[in-house]
Amino acid sequence: MSQPGQTKTKELKTITKQVITPSVLKEDKKKVQLMYIIKLFGGISERALITLLYEASQKGLDLGYKFNVIGNNVFSPMIKEDLTSLLYLGLIESDPVNKKLKLSTNGEEALEENQAVIDDNFKNQLNQILSEIKSKIVAIDEEYTLKLRNANRGYSRGRRY
Repeated sequence: MSQPGQTKTKELKTITKQVITPSVLKEDKKKVQLMYIIKLFGGISERALITLLYEASQKGLDLGYKFNVIGNNVFSPMIKEDLTSLLYLGLIESDPVNKKLKLSTNGEEALEENQAVIDDNFKNQLNQILSEIKSKIVAIDEEYTLKLRNANRGYSRGRRY
């Protein structure tokens, strides 16, 4: 409630955001590399992907992402932003059952068109790092799948009193 003599105003606030189009892949090598990594796994949880990129950066494969580490949890707002952009463009999709990220049909085509962006040095370095840490990434993914399964199981039973 306003006080006597005061007036309320309604102001329209505008926020500018950059428009995202599929042509962004030609300028953004990181997004293409991210799509390449998602394709390698065929499906990977967001947490496992962020852990993979963090571990890779610690081993010398730096894609330019900054990470925050609190305890055992690693997160990166930059990766989250890139994933959101790729989801918005329809280049990746989140599986409704296991919530893992995978390339969409459009994503497969876009990756094929932008294959030249990914150099052999990156592929070789990534393969070498994956051979060292793949079991850890798969374990994180499996843990995530089990948590989802248990959460879903709890909802399907319902509560009985």
